[in-house]
Amino acid sequence: MRRSLKVGAAAACALIVGGCGHADDATGTSAEASSSAPTTSTPRPVISPSVLDAGAYPTAPRPPLGVAGNPATGAVADAQHMADFVIGPWEVDEKLVGTYLNSYYVLNSANALKQLGPEGIATAADQAGMISGFASARQVPAEAADQDAGREAMVNAVLRFPDPAAAVAASTAMGEAAARQPVKGITPTVVTIPGHPGAVASTYPFTPSGAAQPRATVRSFTPHGPYVFMHFVQSVDGVDRATGLVAKAVDAQGPAIDEFVAAGDLATVPLDPTGLLAKTLPAGVAEAAKNAVYATRGAEHFQSNPVASATLFSDTGTTQVAMGSTNVYQTKDDGAAVMITNAFSQEMTSDGMATADTVTALPDSHCYALTQAFYCVAPAGRYAIEARSGQLADVHQQLSAQYVMLTAK
Repeated sequence: MRRSLKVGAAAACALIVGGCGHADDATGTSAEASSSAPTTSTPRPVISPSVLDAGAYPTAPRPPLGVAGNPATGAVADAQHMADFVIGPWEVDEKLVGTYLNSYYVLNSANALKQLGPEGIATAADQAGMISGFASARQVPAEAADQDAGREAMVNAVLRFPDPAAAVAASTAMGEAAARQPVKGITPTVVTIPGHPGAVASTYPFTPSGAAQPRATVRSFTPHGPYVFMHFVQSVDGVDRATGLVAKAVDAQGPAIDEFVAAGDLATVPLDPTGLLAKTLPAGVAEAAKNAVYATRGAEHFQSNPVASATLFSDTGTTQVAMGSTNVYQTKDDGAAVMITNAFSQEMTSDGMATADTVTALPDSHCYALTQAFYCVAPAGRYAIEARSGQLADVHQQLSAQYVMLTAK
């Protein structure tokens, strides 16, 4: 919500077909900073709805949202829930926190894999019956790397298939499709992943436009039960470094996804297991990551700096994050919600964002003018709210409506 995620053109070319020129890398560099002040469970005064302008936005929670009702909706919800069990690249190497490509992908079908690789990979996944998946992408921020040296990137994806046999077939077919795809005229070479003989992987060199050194690029597909772990890794430190990062990611991803309870019938996937989404302003746009509730690991995939956010979530007892038209963070108490608000506000200030008029009736609110939008954050009891829009008045109304929805009795 706080930082727009821009696609790096050279990175996208390396990931998909490897034939583009100009680089336009973007990185997420600032961190959410947590306050050292202790939280307090003393309830803060509730602002009366009569002094807040919610515009045409709803101010009452929706009825329970129930289950998906159909396989298509269920596939999206299944992929969203999977995010809580997909490791982020920063869990493999804490320097991998910069935004890379779109940073996250809710994969509700094999067709969505075309965003992450050659079409042959998506075709192979579709033929094996891919159900859903989630991918997390990050790189070492430019300012954290020694000029071009040390620049690394990783995409970690978990893809769900009907059964283990389908996953094995998919990993083989997807790996073979990747190895057949020339990149800038170079055919990838088959490579092994240390400690994972079942992985099907290949490598090729890629030099982004303007870069001083080529990057060893590895694509890998590892079956694990009914899942395939798909990895894309780039490193200037050679193939061994890249395959080593893949091996670490596979080692970490296995235990994490084993905790995921996949729905047998996609139509029965619950849309709002915690009830928090019904109390969040719904998003009207068709963005697969929206209209969902995430636990903290899942929420980290959407944060500007996931490492700092993990600490902040721990310090504030944050357990759930609902993403709709607004984002709602459920913390342990009122003081923790203020900590979230202040940390997000500090990030905006550290990024040099100009302040904007706040919601007068919400004294703890903070608003900022972004490049082409406005952003506001405010506490509401034990919750922290984020809102963003192209019009400041609209952000104020979203914030006000969401505040009332969370606090009105």
